[in-house]
Amino acid sequence: MLSTTPMPRVLSAVFALALASVTALTALPAFAQNAYYFSPETQDFDPAIPTPEQFLGYPIGSRYTRHDRLVDYFRELARVSDKVSVKEIGRSYEDRPLIAVVVTSAQNQGNLESLRAAHARLVDPRATAADPARVPVVVGLYYSVHGNETSSGEAAMLTAYYLVAHRGADTARWLQDAIVLIDPAQNPDGRDRAANWHNAWRSDPPVADPLDKEHVEPFPGGRGNHYFTDLNRDWLAISQQETRAKLALFHQWYPNVQIDFHEMGSGSTYYFEPSPDSMQSPLLPQSSYDWNVTLAKYHAQGLDALGSLYYSGENFDNFSPVYGSTYPDFHGGVGATLEQASSRGLVQDTANGPLEFRFTIRNHVATGLATVRGAVTEHAGLLALQQDFFRSALKQGQQYPTAAFVFGDRYDATNSRRLLDLLLQHHIEVAPLQEAVELQGQRFEPGSAWVVPSAQPQFRLMHSIFEPTPPVKGSVYGSTSYAIAPAYGLQVGRSKRSLPAGASLTALPPAPTAGMIGGAAGYAYAIDWRDAAAPRLLYRLLDLGLRVRVAGKPFAANTGAGVWEFGYGSLVVPVAGQPLAAQALHQAIDAAARDAGIAVQSLQSGHSTAGVDLGSDGFKPVRKPKVALLMGQGVNSAEIGSAWFLLDQQLHWPVTRLDPAQLATVPLEDYTSLVIAGGQYEDLPPRALERLRRWIEGGGSLVAYGSAAKWASEKQLAPFSAKGDAAKGEPTKNDVASTEPAKADAADAKSAKSSDRGRAADADKSDVRHDFAERQDVLSEQRLSGNLVSADADISHPLAYGLQRRAIHVNREANLRLPAPADAFSSVIRVDAKPEINGYLSSENRAKFANALWAAVYAGGKGNVVLFADDPAHRKYWHGTERLLVNALFFGDLLTPPPRG
Repeated sequence: MLSTTPMPRVLSAVFALALASVTALTALPAFAQNAYYFSPETQDFDPAIPTPEQFLGYPIGSRYTRHDRLVDYFRELARVSDKVSVKEIGRSYEDRPLIAVVVTSAQNQGNLESLRAAHARLVDPRATAADPARVPVVVGLYYSVHGNETSSGEAAMLTAYYLVAHRGADTARWLQDAIVLIDPAQNPDGRDRAANWHNAWRSDPPVADPLDKEHVEPFPGGRGNHYFTDLNRDWLAISQQETRAKLALFHQWYPNVQIDFHEMGSGSTYYFEPSPDSMQSPLLPQSSYDWNVTLAKYHAQGLDALGSLYYSGENFDNFSPVYGSTYPDFHGGVGATLEQASSRGLVQDTANGPLEFRFTIRNHVATGLATVRGAVTEHAGLLALQQDFFRSALKQGQQYPTAAFVFGDRYDATNSRRLLDLLLQHHIEVAPLQEAVELQGQRFEPGSAWVVPSAQPQFRLMHSIFEPTPPVKGSVYGSTSYAIAPAYGLQVGRSKRSLPAGASLTALPPAPTAGMIGGAAGYAYAIDWRDAAAPRLLYRLLDLGLRVRVAGKPFAANTGAGVWEFGYGSLVVPVAGQPLAAQALHQAIDAAARDAGIAVQSLQSGHSTAGVDLGSDGFKPVRKPKVALLMGQGVNSAEIGSAWFLLDQQLHWPVTRLDPAQLATVPLEDYTSLVIAGGQYEDLPPRALERLRRWIEGGGSLVAYGSAAKWASEKQLAPFSAKGDAAKGEPTKNDVASTEPAKADAADAKSAKSSDRGRAADADKSDVRHDFAERQDVLSEQRLSGNLVSADADISHPLAYGLQRRAIHVNREANLRLPAPADAFSSVIRVDAKPEINGYLSSENRAKFANALWAAVYAGGKGNVVLFADDPAHRKYWHGTERLLVNALFFGDLLTPPPRG
């Protein structure tokens, strides 16, 4: 049990030395380190259990521990103690192990599966009340989701050591009543990137100057994973394999308390929840948030014992299930974010004095142990909270006006199955549609559509995926829209009555038939571009050297499956004129289609039953693209990481990654397209800019979005309409989240006070007077972060090939309006004049973005510039608009028709 008695003055003075303490620590024996990290009266440890220092060979806090050594230590604990078990639950993209550590009593370890099953009954609304004597409380301690917030991984080792080695009666009771799940490194790739940097620039004695290289990581930093994904915001979208493994474990145990350990700016102190009322979801019962207040008492006691400064209740969301600290709240648990000011090195000078790495570790150890103590003390109440949560969720779903949702698209089996898979991973009830239905002017058919009932225990999470964000009471810290389904670009229908559906699915059903349909073609093979897997197949065909043509107009043709209506952008591979003989061509296309998971239709004639014939000038040859992504210092890593992930993992399309400094020297003519994500490019030398301009004029296609689109327009890399507005606004903010003070979005307009909206609209006027204390609230009204906005798409334009409906949803995050292109036919996506908003936009921003361009093409000599107002592949799940990025790369030479001669 943590002591509430301060550390003796003499001992405190010894360890308060700013710079010398870290190096002096290496000479102290292991018991001295235990004395620093643990209360003086809790020093009875089992000598058979090695301390982290004894195992690793250096004091914790004197260097950064690599992920492989973290894993080694936990495996050593499992080897020497019957209170620990370690299971590998997956691998990172760089092939590092993802592990789950279970710490509990030896008796519980021997009965783990039956205890897990008993605990899992808490999510069943029909189950009888749980008996705390038979059902353990489950505590999840999750560390290092942001890899360069490194104190938490070190704290994980010390926390586990204490639980396993400490011989006090209180600790024994904790382990008997609780099962503690520890994830020591949710993001091992990012953690090692940061650890290697800090260790490489470590000095002896340490350098506290914040400008020293040890404290300043270069691009991409360790925050994200291999593809620069912010894994803390991936819990709902599940775009990454690390998240997939983590969620599978979560749904085995459903933690009653789950802590996400973070770091923030070095000038802060320590933060723990509760969050402000404005940052709480109206979907959740108030009892869920009341428990954050209860848990906060234990965190305060842990930090009071150390004399550490802290604060609570001021910022950071507990609003959206995208976060690791809020996803548990949507499952009847108590989730909490803990934020420690970061030293970003061994020691750093701050406004609060020198901040040592080991000090940041100690605070996380104190709150981690306080969490376990609090969960055990509140055992019975936490079990009741979780059981009541799912009972009330079922009741809420039964009373919801929409009885069922239906989704799916016969022309896009890939994205339909992606959404189905997402629901199954979240353990949301979903069943196949049994009879064709029409809802809101959309037709859904068995075999390609699925039904999601509202009356289910997971109603609140399901609502988060399908429905608009409910009104909130004030500003929020992060994204104000977290609906997933609209971002997939699929049909979604709502029914007031139950729909004919089969049995609920427990696993993803077999995929529809892929490969050739109708046998060998006598004339050509046709591929429907509306399926999200078609680009993967196209690249494979072009890589084989095959000649492929793209349809600029719809057509219908007789196929082996009957008459099929092909949309804009459909592909045709003629049998004649290919480098492969007919039989080899058939085999190659069939193999590539099976690999991509998509069907290919065989055609015996070039005569279409409707629309243009296959020899029409409406079909254009597709060139094999060679693409480069700009990646390096100044680039928004999260945005360019989304493009890299899309091409690398989904399309298996190799692309070159260039540093911005290379633009002045590399032969740009080797590339057909260059993608530039948001970032800062003002430092590019004039020579690089001129070479880029000449490359565009010679036929290159520049694709830019967010602040890069603003930069490209300001540099006049392509001519714009004299009638159009110049690009306006501020660049997209870097994704720094918890490392800075709250960058809160304001509440939904429905719940905001009219006086507040009025103040926000006039916030930049010099004649308006505000109280200084209102500054954050007033300015938050003007902020943008993750708003889903309705728009209109020109689906006949090559940039929009594959979109089936003009109505589309786009992500609005950058404070930017695109300029009008000189060509009136190149304004591809425009926000609606009275847009539907999912999330919060102030009245001022609503007016600003209404009728604004979101995607457009600008001719420049023989080439062009493609601008997106925001990242089209936002956070790797915005599948409805990511296909526009793909189109820009495949069809770059077709986006602007040549001038008439």
